[in-house]
Amino acid sequence: MKWGNATVTKKVVDGSNIQLWATVDENDKDFKKTKKVTWLCADPAVTVEIKLIEFGHLIDKAKVEEDDDVEKLVNKNSKIEYSAIAEGCLRNLQKGTILQFERRGFYIIDKLGLVNQQLTCNFIPDGKAKAMSTITHAIDAAETQKGKGAD
Repeated sequence: MKWGNATVTKKVVDGSNIQLWATVDENDKDFKKTKKVTWLCADPAVTVEIKLIEFGHLIDKAKVEEDDDVEKLVNKNSKIEYSAIAEGCLRNLQKGTILQFERRGFYIIDKLGLVNQQLTCNFIPDGKAKAMSTITHAIDAAETQKGKGAD
């Protein structure tokens, strides 16, 4: 990261495998108008498959009114799980460790990758309206905060 901008000079696609060749200009540090690529080594000996979990809002309304039917407001799909590939050094971290995945956000290790158990990380929401989360929320966090002072 932040080596400089790279120009792709060759691309070879073989099924789901994509190989790119590029030249890096270490002096070009203007990253604003460039596409971002995150990559890991394709060697399974140095990577690990992990499970990422995100929890959405349990209630799909910023303020529950007295006459609301709470059962209709409950978000029944508030938990989303998906797999990702990460650097193998995650195997050495302890439960409770907080880490940041670039361009994703902060996560906390919930389960270690032991025998018959996948390393699991839970997303830590930061309250931003445009979070890096994959979950689209019915409640806008910024609007919820504005409404608190208006009562």
